[in-house]
Amino acid sequence: MGLNSPARDPEFERRVRLQIEAFARNTPYHSLELPDGRTLPGLIPVANLRARLDAYPLPQDLRGMRVLDIGAASGWNSFECERRGADVVAVDYVEYDEFTAVKRLRDSKAEYVIAEMEEITPERFGRFDYVLFFGVLYHLRHPLLGLERVCSVTRGFALIESLVIDTEPTPDRCFLEFYETDEFGGQIDNWFGPTTQCLIAMTRAAGFPRLDLLYVDQRRAGLVAHRRWESNEEAGPPNRAPFLYSALNNRHDDNIFQPGKDEYLSIWFRRPGELTREDVLIEVDDLGVPALILRNHSDDLWQANAKTPPGLDPGDHEVRIGIRRSGFSETFRIRVLPPGADRASGRTEFREEQKRIPPPAQIHAENTMDRSTTFRGFRGESLALRFRHLGERLDLSRVQLTVDDAPWPLLSVEPWEPGSWQIKARLRGLPAGAHDLRLRTSWSSFSDPVRIECRQDSD
Repeated sequence: MGLNSPARDPEFERRVRLQIEAFARNTPYHSLELPDGRTLPGLIPVANLRARLDAYPLPQDLRGMRVLDIGAASGWNSFECERRGADVVAVDYVEYDEFTAVKRLRDSKAEYVIAEMEEITPERFGRFDYVLFFGVLYHLRHPLLGLERVCSVTRGFALIESLVIDTEPTPDRCFLEFYETDEFGGQIDNWFGPTTQCLIAMTRAAGFPRLDLLYVDQRRAGLVAHRRWESNEEAGPPNRAPFLYSALNNRHDDNIFQPGKDEYLSIWFRRPGELTREDVLIEVDDLGVPALILRNHSDDLWQANAKTPPGLDPGDHEVRIGIRRSGFSETFRIRVLPPGADRASGRTEFREEQKRIPPPAQIHAENTMDRSTTFRGFRGESLALRFRHLGERLDLSRVQLTVDDAPWPLLSVEPWEPGSWQIKARLRGLPAGAHDLRLRTSWSSFSDPVRIECRQDSD
């Protein structure tokens, strides 16, 4: 396997300088087909452009689909997708005169937007069935952020091509080569050269759960990045599906997430047998999310952590976890806040309904740190309170906790086992002494009290 830096490859540097000279002569980057059958010649022939696009599983019929072409340059890919019937948005950070001229000659309806990579968001552009991301990644100062932006606007597939500095993916060579100034062909906007394995790993870390490597050829690699898992239709019996306890913010142990923050899902579930990280299928709504870690805490208790997927709209979202060929769990609800909103605004209000079932019973309270009923206000301390409930499915809007008859906020409401539930809460700020806890559901009166004790750190 070769791993010679393109920054030290004379032939590669010669080709880059020819490209720069061609741009200086106002030669179009892409050759472009005109309505009368003629071709406006460019640096890259139409045959090469068509061969590259045909290497990807892009349908010939794109009617009813939206396509985003990031780094559209002269626009051949944009015009070709429009010819196939797509609604196209083309983006580049500078305007190419030939794109504008040929758009007019073709009477093209493609939307042409001049924008930086950091400006590409679902709020501004919406979401797309296909996103083309050809020859852009190594021009970015923040490549992982760029891939996250691609993921945030992709609802189907991203077709990715990038420079790579090796000739085949090798797991133990997962790194970027950095170009501080103009080491890469004399150009100052080429910042990174990834290995093929690094390109794959970064794309997955950006939020794409499934990748297909199509080719590595002449220092270029092509990927298809999927937003969804492959079908899990070959599922086993329902009792083989995992039992999901919770999907919480790993920083705050609640179900509230804030866009723009580096937050992670911590997912707890039960499933007997051996598992690997590759067996785990996490979904938020219908989008796949790759697991970053998988930990076995006991015979059948597991924890999987995952990056919150980019581009989630404000509001409630359903998380579930599946195991390959074993089906999916029930869902757990998380809440994404609007940008800039305070976390307190994401709390779920209790919703009282007509009382018609007995109150929660068999209540057991404990400190999650030492399983006692004594609380000292430590940072990692929280209340876990389990109870029996045989009615409808519970969530944060269906359970209320009081401490000394005053409503107290909950972190989570989790199924524990059939007919049993668990709530979690933080008890910081309570004065030293004994305190009575009570529970009710939307359909019941309050339970009998359970007593816990708070002490100062010095006690």
